[in-house]
Amino acid sequence: MSDRTVKVWAWIAAAHEGDGPVSVAAVCTAAVRHLGVDGASVTAMSSLLVSEPLFASDELSARLEELQFAAGEGPGADEFTLGSPVLVADLESAAARWPGFVPEALAAGAHAMFALPLQTGAIRVGVLSLYRALPGPLSAGELADVLVFADVALQLMMDASSGISGSPGYRPLDGLSDRRAVVYQATGMISVQLDVSLAEALARLRAYAFAASAPVGDVAGDVVSRRLRFDPGASTDA
Repeated sequence: MSDRTVKVWAWIAAAHEGDGPVSVAAVCTAAVRHLGVDGASVTAMSSLLVSEPLFASDELSARLEELQFAAGEGPGADEFTLGSPVLVADLESAAARWPGFVPEALAAGAHAMFALPLQTGAIRVGVLSLYRALPGPLSAGELADVLVFADVALQLMMDASSGISGSPGYRPLDGLSDRRAVVYQATGMISVQLDVSLAEALARLRAYAFAASAPVGDVAGDVVSRRLRFDPGASTDA
């Protein structure tokens, strides 16, 4: 184990609260304390269609994940597609690249974002995302450290998925919610209503939410409760 890895693990251990094993919450908390960033989050992803936020260090980190999910674009989405870090020191410069995401992210208060893949070989399981309130790149040392943070987060997620248990009740992904379940249920319903693929159905759902300036989850709830129906040929404008 390298000196840098030992150092990062010590930071994470110091950020961990309670008597149980370390979790992704401690990873995010330690990253904010030591990487010169204002927020951090970990999101599990099995595809661009299926993602689940596991932990966010603050309200804006959580908001940025929701904005990326709603827009279907952003550093985290690109990172998952490319399988390599996406480092954006000045988010405003990426407005043309992510027109649906950047204006909302800037308005929310993020001006730099960094997304790191959580992957082993060809298997990608999630994203570690960081943001800064002011523009600015990660230093060489910070980037080296954040790569170790990503490795630790990956290890915790793989331990959970494989059932490895360091102690009774070991659940590194505690806090995983089902709040996205309604979105996936609505996507399936829209797919049937419009006779389109799941990818197209999710795109239609996102477009409707964007046009209505409403959270994707709220629109999905309307679909599931049958207050809203997507009809073939109808506009996605709210």
